[in-house]
Amino acid sequence: MANIYKEREQGIAAEQVLKSSVWIEAWEAYRARILEEIEAAPSNGEHTVMHLKRLLAAATAAKLHLERIMKDGAIAAKNIELDERKTGIRKIFG
Repeated sequence: MANIYKEREQGIAAEQVLKSSVWIEAWEAYRARILEEIEAAPSNGEHTVMHLKRLLAAATAAKLHLERIMKDGAIAAKNIELDERKTGIRKIFG
């Protein structure tokens, strides 16, 4: 049972991270920095530009994956809370 409570706490924490301005601003700043580097690359620096584009694509994929994991945790936390409420209702009206 303790594991369920830990999962719920982690899910709630994950939801707070996703809503955090720090998380949102950090990703926006990271993306903006890579785009600045792409714009500043010399016209003959196609390898540099391709490398930066790959970094941006990988970072975006990683961000989406992390957010999906955290959203799954937040959903799990809500499901745990619903299950606990159902159990409590059963005990009362059992």
